[in-house]
Amino acid sequence: MDPFFYSILLAGVIAGASCGLLGVYIVGLRLPFVGIFISHTAMAGTVYSYLLGLNPVLGATSISALAAMSLAAIRPGRTRIDSNVALAILFSLVLGVTFLGIGLMQDSRTEILGLLWGSILFVRKENIVVIAAAAAAFVVFAVLFNKELKALLFSRGIASATGVHETFVYSLFLALCGIILAVNLPLVGGLLIFSLISNPAAAAYQLCRGHRAIVVVSTGFGVLSTVGGFLVSYFFDLPTGACIVLVSTLLFALSAGYRALSGRND
Repeated sequence: MDPFFYSILLAGVIAGASCGLLGVYIVGLRLPFVGIFISHTAMAGTVYSYLLGLNPVLGATSISALAAMSLAAIRPGRTRIDSNVALAILFSLVLGVTFLGIGLMQDSRTEILGLLWGSILFVRKENIVVIAAAAAAFVVFAVLFNKELKALLFSRGIASATGVHETFVYSLFLALCGIILAVNLPLVGGLLIFSLISNPAAAAYQLCRGHRAIVVVSTGFGVLSTVGGFLVSYFFDLPTGACIVLVSTLLFALSAGYRALSGRND
């Protein structure tokens, strides 16, 4: 089989695992708009990097990480605006800025529009190295700050009151979130990548109780989603991002169905 095919699978495994792990915390914090906002910020960074003649990967990761860290300023209970409402407003702003940039482009518009849906044609060896480095950084972070992240999942306010450096850990988490979404953007697509974060984790929360089990299952479902989506895309010549989302949604539907049939209410 073509070596390019194995590169696709390797990229899918790493991207799925990192997004599945990231989703545990995004879904656990009940802030799905974080993934939507950051993924579109990364897309905006890529668009304006092309416009300014900059490295698109560096531009996307830098802007995405900085924008993600700024979300730490949105503190529940300290503003009259709900966190998800604030994120929705920011998302609409970023979406408008992104499409404004696409409209200003004269060349490479087809390639930029491809970022909306994702494509296996974007997979390169250098992409795999960058994706692997970002995934490894997040794994190290999750291990080193395991207790702090669990406290944040319970309550940011309580975590701060108990002596956890909540703002620092949360800001660092958001920065890594921005980087992971930015480097995986070309493979899954800016309009769809948040589904790869939400669906595997939501499915794991349906099936598992303990945090460790949720992490393992969500990571595994992330891998199944990307590899399964890549295989369907490769053999049937379909959009990669759409196939990944459909597979991840199927996994959630099966998990939710199993939970309903088993009569679990916890």
